[in-house]
Amino acid sequence: MAVKRSRRMVVVLQLVERAEQNAADGLRHSRQQVEQGEQQLQQITAYQQEYVQRLNQPRSGLHAESIINDRRFLQQLMDVQQSQQQQLQQLKQAEEQALKNWQLCYRRRQSIEQLIERLKQGENQLLEKQLQKELDELSGLARLTRQ
Repeated sequence: MAVKRSRRMVVVLQLVERAEQNAADGLRHSRQQVEQGEQQLQQITAYQQEYVQRLNQPRSGLHAESIINDRRFLQQLMDVQQSQQQQLQQLKQAEEQALKNWQLCYRRRQSIEQLIERLKQGENQLLEKQLQKELDELSGLARLTRQ
C-alpha cells in the first residue's frame, strides 16, 4: 500500500519545525546581544555622568594641561557612548529581523500542520466511503445468499 500523503508531509513538518527552532534560537541570541548592548550603554553613560560630576566639583591647583586632558577624555567617553548607541541600534535591527524570520517559520509550521490535518480528514472520509461501499457489497451478498 502506498504511503499516505499526510504521512509524507510529516517529514516536511519536521524540517519546518527544525527551521523554526533554529529561528527561535537566533532570536534568543539576538535578544541577549541587545540586552548586553543596553547594559554596556548604561555603564558607559553612568561612568560619563560620574566623571562630569567629578569635573564640576571645585578643585584647587588645576593646571591647563590637566583641564585639557579631562576635556579630551570626556570627549572620548562621548565618542564611545555614541559608538555604543550605534552598535545597539544595529543589534536591535538584527533582533527585529530575527523576530520576522521566526514569525515566518512559525506561520509556515502552522500552515503545514493545518494542511496535514486537512489531508488526514480527506483520507479518513475516503476510507469511510470505501468502508461503506464494502459494507453495502457485503450486505448485498448476504441478501443474495439468503434467497
